[in-house]
Amino acid sequence: MKHFCPPVAAGPTTLELKGQTVMTEEERCESVRQCRYVDEVICPAPWCISMEFLKEHNIDFVVQNDAPYPMGDNPDIYKPIKDAGMFLPVMRTQSVSTSDYITRIISEYDRYLQRNLERGYSRQDLGITFLKLKQLEVQRRVEGVQKTINGYIADFMEYFYEPISHRIVEFISPQGSPTTSDVSGDEDEEDGSKRKKKKSNC
Repeated sequence: MKHFCPPVAAGPTTLELKGQTVMTEEERCESVRQCRYVDEVICPAPWCISMEFLKEHNIDFVVQNDAPYPMGDNPDIYKPIKDAGMFLPVMRTQSVSTSDYITRIISEYDRYLQRNLERGYSRQDLGITFLKLKQLEVQRRVEGVQKTINGYIADFMEYFYEPISHRIVEFISPQGSPTTSDVSGDEDEEDGSKRKKKKSNC
């Protein structure tokens, strides 16, 4: 009977070896536990899986991408498991990386601060200074003014510029040349005469 029990490293160990995490140890364990095919979560688990750990938890195989995972002087912490024939390699999902997600958040740092401030979080909750809070408020007002100005420009282009541009074309056109209104009128007359001919033919 297949039993899938992924290990989740302890919070202090992850902080030491990978750096600051977004989720706590409990949150990481619960998110893994909610995955569809997970039967059991081993938490906290050691960072380097040993043969003794596998025997203690009655684990037959370890699933991981095939790339060597170096740690300190050890070029691949999974080599003993591979040599024992207990390693099942899988392909790593491309473009899915916690480092990429964190980079995305950092690159849009101010926007995420604005988002959470608008949702009721305080500057203390977000860990920002009073000066940073005021900077974000000014930035939000400037963006609001820019949107208002862009709206006024769009309205001006729609209601004033287009009619004026037609008048300028008519003014600079040589006398006797058809204007845009004349052309549209001629087209309407032509369409009307065609309809009359069709009726007479009937």
